[in-house]
Amino acid sequence: RQRQMCIRDSIRRKIQKLREELEQVRKVRGVQRQRRERNAMPVVAIVGYTNAGKSTLLNTLTGSEIPANDRLFDTLDTTTRRLKLDEAQEALISDTVGFIRKLPTHLVEAFKATLEELQYADVLLHVIDISSPDMDRQIEVVEELIARLGAGATPCLRVYNKCDRYLGPLPRGENTVCISARTGEGTEELVKKIAEILGRESRRVTLLLPCLLYTSPSPRDTERS
Repeated sequence: RQRQMCIRDSIRRKIQKLREELEQVRKVRGVQRQRRERNAMPVVAIVGYTNAGKSTLLNTLTGSEIPANDRLFDTLDTTTRRLKLDEAQEALISDTVGFIRKLPTHLVEAFKATLEELQYADVLLHVIDISSPDMDRQIEVVEELIARLGAGATPCLRVYNKCDRYLGPLPRGENTVCISARTGEGTEELVKKIAEILGRESRRVTLLLPCLLYTSPSPRDTERS
């Protein structure tokens, strides 16, 4: 019994430490979000079931070297990098914690510090492991959690990853892209689709600027000067 009490105390301490770390994450993310809003840069958030390849995709798209480990909840603090869409447009792209099936309500609340990014994103990239035998169920889990977090109306691209390991027919659709984050295959098409979605929100405007007429000085004014 004493051993069980020691284990429980250890778990409580770990949970408390995790909550403190998440609270610090929330504060940092809030400051970063304010800076982004001042700079008016669009935000792309990567979401997906755990180990679908989210961090690997972020590395491939941005040339970063973020650790991409096969561990549950390996990404805690949201990692954000710049993504160049074309010669004139950039966006900020963020990785988030991986989802799992039957994620308890208290854990959803705890991880809101990193998942809050979904609520402020302009585009979601739902990364899907197409080689997983449980793919359909994983898609369902992620979409349910996206809705619970209040991001159900945000434009979303389904990004089927690990297509280099899959021999079956590939999914097709307007908001569907098949890629290999490991090799980079299909990522150019993905970037184009992101730019297209963000471009839908842009507006063409005509600016009428007052014309300043230049009058040459008179000889009398020249003499006075």
